[in-house]
Amino acid sequence: MSYFNVRIIFLIALVIGLFSCKEEIPSGLVLIQTVSKDTSYIAPVELPQTKKILIEELTGASCVNCPEGTDILKSLMTQNPGRIVITALHSGFLTSKPPGAKYDFRSADGDALRSFFNEGDPSKPSATFDRVPATAGGSAGKLFIEKGATGGDWLAMFPTRLSKTTPVNIHLVSAYNPDSDKVFINVKLAFTSDLTDTLALTLYVNENGRVDKQEGKVNGVPSTIEDYEFEHIFRKLITPAGGDLILDSLPTKTKGRVLERYISFKPNVYNPSSNINGIILDSCKLIGIVHKTGKSKEVLHVQEVKLK
Repeated sequence: MSYFNVRIIFLIALVIGLFSCKEEIPSGLVLIQTVSKDTSYIAPVELPQTKKILIEELTGASCVNCPEGTDILKSLMTQNPGRIVITALHSGFLTSKPPGAKYDFRSADGDALRSFFNEGDPSKPSATFDRVPATAGGSAGKLFIEKGATGGDWLAMFPTRLSKTTPVNIHLVSAYNPDSDKVFINVKLAFTSDLTDTLALTLYVNENGRVDKQEGKVNGVPSTIEDYEFEHIFRKLITPAGGDLILDSLPTKTKGRVLERYISFKPNVYNPSSNINGIILDSCKLIGIVHKTGKSKEVLHVQEVKLK
């Protein structure tokens, strides 16, 4: 059976499964309507997936030092293929579009995600590494770690996170139905170890490949880069910024426990004449994050898949 047919079958099944659900906006700041339904069961224990690291970078189109930070993260991705998921969060100061630029990557959802970390409006570029605080350097104790002159504090965080394993597997399927103008998502979480932590699932959308103006440096001199390619742009929350709780009625999520969550939402789609800041579906990815809640926000695992 072809991949296309599998997606169509999934889409039909998902629509049927969601038919009786009440459509509502989840708690927290989410500016799109969603439908959600859960199924939980016990299954054979899966082999653990390879742990992926989530890097959430505070950046901005008016930040002359931000392209240098982006280059460091691109290098880490090249050196560690398949191990890193990056989000470029345009929120706070230095994020307004440069004069003559087309796109504005700021959003209320982006501000909500930044506020979730409860660290105000940090310097740019800064980045979180699996949402764990730095233990040393100028950003010790903080989740958003400043790049600094060389990015040394970023590079110091990376090896520790790379050596981690994950106790929960994430499987994502996403399909777009043009007739209803909705995205249908299936998230499957399979626990490979026993966990007693309070956990949440955060889903959001990233977009790649927008070309526009970016303030930066040319030969060390501040200058406007006319055709800068923006990647991993945070675009939309699907869950609340702090995530939706995962099996919170169970004190222990035992290995073999599976949670399947079915969600649909209507995207804010790009239109060159009326909605220039909407998303281009073909360029977007769905990001799925399982993380702790409360005092610790540590990310246990993250996966990404094409939104459409």
